[in-house]
Amino acid sequence: MVSGSIAKLSVRALSRKLVVILLLICQISFGELIDRVIANVNGEPVLESELRLARDFFGIKDEKELYEVLIEKHLIAEFIKGKGMTIPEDYLERVVKDLAEGNNKTVSELYDELYREGFTPEDLKHLLRLEIYSTLLFKEYLLQRVEVSELEIELERLRKGEVKYRKELQLLVVEKEKKDEVLKLISKYGSDIEKVSKELGKSPEKIVVERGELVESLDEEVWRVKEGELAVGEDEEHIYLAKVVRTIRTYSGRSEEEIRNELLQKKLATLREEVLEKIRKEFFVEKLI
Repeated sequence: MVSGSIAKLSVRALSRKLVVILLLICQISFGELIDRVIANVNGEPVLESELRLARDFFGIKDEKELYEVLIEKHLIAEFIKGKGMTIPEDYLERVVKDLAEGNNKTVSELYDELYREGFTPEDLKHLLRLEIYSTLLFKEYLLQRVEVSELEIELERLRKGEVKYRKELQLLVVEKEKKDEVLKLISKYGSDIEKVSKELGKSPEKIVVERGELVESLDEEVWRVKEGELAVGEDEEHIYLAKVVRTIRTYSGRSEEEIRNELLQKKLATLREEVLEKIRKEFFVEKLI
């Protein structure tokens, strides 16, 4: 969005010739009309007029901060252009149109305001190219190098306590005095708890439990064995057989998409700083103010 003094103007543009005539009348010297180079970024000049237009465009009032932001954007733009990424001219024209409409103006009225402020349409387009290179295209470059796996999402949920595991079991409880018989049946039928139960004249019970809800000896085994395997435990009165049918995960808090986006943004921020550090080391910057 255009802000500051540019956004306040709404009259028709004076021709560029008229602007020059008015400046001459005011006895501004030719030297003052020449745009001053305020920095050199990898051979690309940064002009003082660009700094003035950027002040309104980015809404940054602190001159030193604005200067550093502008240099960083130039660094990123040079890096992205070096990767062969370009901005189609028709896309840039659409951006200009959207910018004008966002300020309730036509493109012509927007250009009129630029002329009144001493800028040209090309000055605006140059700044827009800089912004697109340093934000949209830079983000696209980073996104191509970052991904978030399902494992990372699961670990994040565990870290924040947003996932709860439960076990679905077939549970058989047998009197302790039948321990030897039970062990022989397990040796014979393995994890087939239905056959073991039939031999004992019993039926297994289907239950769903969380960690810590069973007797201690059985609980440890249930959370150790894999799905389809048999866990065995005992206390003073009973032998417990539990076949793990499946593990049930339930989630609370953030959705998968929210977690993915949060992790992605963290990765993008880290990679951005790494790439910027590399650019600063490899590219030449000469500050002239």
